[in-house]
Amino acid sequence: MAWLGAALADQAAPAPAPADALGPVERALAAGKHLRIDGPRGPIHVWIPPGYQPDTAATVLYVHGYWDTVDSAWAGHRLAEQFALGALNALVIAPEAPSGPRVPVNYPRLAELLQLVEAEAGVVRGAAWTVAIGHSGAYRTLESWLDEPVLDQLVMVDAQYGDEAPIVRWLTASDRRRLIMVGQDTVLGTESVASALGDVLTLDRFPPSYDTWPAEARDARVVYVRAQYGHMPLVTEGIVLPSLLRLVPVPRLPDLPWQLPLGPLPPPPDAARPDASVP
Repeated sequence: MAWLGAALADQAAPAPAPADALGPVERALAAGKHLRIDGPRGPIHVWIPPGYQPDTAATVLYVHGYWDTVDSAWAGHRLAEQFALGALNALVIAPEAPSGPRVPVNYPRLAELLQLVEAEAGVVRGAAWTVAIGHSGAYRTLESWLDEPVLDQLVMVDAQYGDEAPIVRWLTASDRRRLIMVGQDTVLGTESVASALGDVLTLDRFPPSYDTWPAEARDARVVYVRAQYGHMPLVTEGIVLPSLLRLVPVPRLPDLPWQLPLGPLPPPPDAARPDASVP
């Protein structure tokens, strides 16, 4: 296990910024715990927010898409900052996942991954929902988890590239399960799933702020959003991911910057933004 932000062995760590010089997102990051586990099949990043309460917390798994690694996505997409903006009482886990179509799924057993994180991070998982969020080529990892009873909610962010039948079977097998889909490049696949399910709350644009979501979106079992944002901005610009996190039915944490408008993150460096027009 290696704590993110630790100094390299041969390099002194920079002096931390004074607390009063930090913005609300930076203060939330400094107060939380952010660690990188050297897992048996690739790194696993973990974010434990300040004020985390396991009794009411969710577990959120975030899976990156192709042409990224979990390390490049974590840094380049500012994932810790986006999780802080989501303000959710949740343990967040981001495992390594395939960086291309011929790479095997790193962590195909969800229960095994959760047990590993609890043991290595010394944290107790929340008693509320277990939610998997995946972008683009993450669909392969998400589909490998569909037969595990622990998975309650699936959020597919431009990730419906595969056959819709497994997703439909997973959702209809239990009334407790919930599905949220965001489609841009994958609009044909997401439309196909929405048509197969029938009773779907459909939005023609992604709401630009959390308070502009229709009230029924917070409770609807299936939500489908036709996104106006591009494939990569869906997960890099600080609007979509924090807003989707806030749809998970668990409490927000007062110590996190939930009152900030979404989207205040500066764009990541060009080098960290691969061309991901292919899943």
